[in-house]
Amino acid sequence: MSSEKRIFKLNISGGNTGPGKGLTKLIEIDEKKFRFEGMKIGDTIKGGLVGFPNYEFKITGGSDSSGFPMRRDVHGPVKKRILVSKRGTGYKPKRKGQKRRKTVRGNEITFDMTLINLSVVKYGETELFKAKKEE
Repeated sequence: MSSEKRIFKLNISGGNTGPGKGLTKLIEIDEKKFRFEGMKIGDTIKGGLVGFPNYEFKITGGSDSSGFPMRRDVHGPVKKRILVSKRGTGYKPKRKGQKRRKTVRGNEITFDMTLINLSVVKYGETELFKAKKEE
């Protein structure tokens, strides 16, 4: 591991309900502030650890430093080439029934992840998403 400090980018989605519905926020967090290694897609984390007290977030995905997306159905901290069709992350076929072999990451967060997607499960008192100004 190098001595340079690593920064995770957290892409926080407002979820399907609540005041942040349809909104996203991108923040950067230092690795020393909170360790994501070993967590999996579907795990929940307390917002106070990230800087948003009384919030709860659910991990919904992410990507590594090379841009390979995480998939829920690939278990462990691995990088694999799998045959994908229309369902799931990482491939959108042009024709019906088309399949392709793509490289994806497993569902566990490792040291070389750079982007982690989160969704709000429980809202806190502080305002996470700024309302857009109407002109």
